[in-house]
Order: sequence, then C-alpha cells, then structure tokens
Amino acid sequence: MNQTQSNRRRPGQISPTDFFSSDSEKTKLNWFLFEYASGIQPKIGRPLRKGLERKGVKENDIAEFCIYCAKQIEQPIFDKLSGEAADMVLSYHPIEAFFPFLRNKLVDNLLIVAGKAWEGLIEMCAQCPTRCISEKEEKASMFDDPFYYE
Repeated sequence: MNQTQSNRRRPGQISPTDFFSSDSEKTKLNWFLFEYASGIQPKIGRPLRKGLERKGVKENDIAEFCIYCAKQIEQPIFDKLSGEAADMVLSYHPIEAFFPFLRNKLVDNLLIVAGKAWEGLIEMCAQCPTRCISEKEEKASMFDDPFYYE
C-alpha cells in the first residue's frame, strides 16, 4: 500500500489492504474474503446499526467486525472443499467472540446478515470468471488495482 492509498481510507471503510500484509498474501482466497466482508457491511441496516450503536458499537467497530467475520470463514471453506463438512456452516461463535457484550437478539441479527451476505457472494461467484475458491492460492491482480483504493 502506498501513502496515497492509506490517506484516502475513510473511517469505517473496509479496504483490500485489510486482507494482506505482503505480496504473497494477495491471493484469490483473500480477495474472496475481502468481497465477503464488503458484502456484510452494507447489509447491516439502520435498525440493526441503531441497536449496535446503543451498545457502543461505532462504524469502525462494524468494519472491523466484518473483516474479522470474513477471516473466520476460511476454515469452514476448507472443510467444505475437503469433504470434511457436507455444508458451509456460519456460526454465531465469531460474533460472540468479537462482541461478547451483545445480547442474543443482536447476535442473531448479525448472523442473519452474515448469511445473507454469504448467499449474495455465492450468487455473484457463480457468474464470476475469477474462480477465487478453486484457484485460492493464485495471485489476485485486483489487489493491485487502484480502483479498489479510491
């Protein structure tokens, strides 16, 4: 990441830089995780945001949660691909780990949002030629595209 890219980042914004720390980590799997995190954030609607805000959760916290949540699905993806798991399972455990002070209703609502974001991403992936999961270790050139840093 160059200085210009870091200066443009707005509070609460999820960036591709959240998913790599070196060039070797600019993989298609990490791009997939970035896309997932970016899909969760806008699905957190106004009523849920207000409930989170009442618990002291700010926009930056929401962005950090989306990043954390996305990174937590890496192992379930591998389990599904290897045949260890029959289905992809999203759990409330990462939500409770990140926000241990939230009540069950807010946790449930965040899990629903994460599920909807997952379904939306899989739907989009069905039409995408990039093959982020089947070519998960390949370099993702999108990480080097300035468009994603504006």
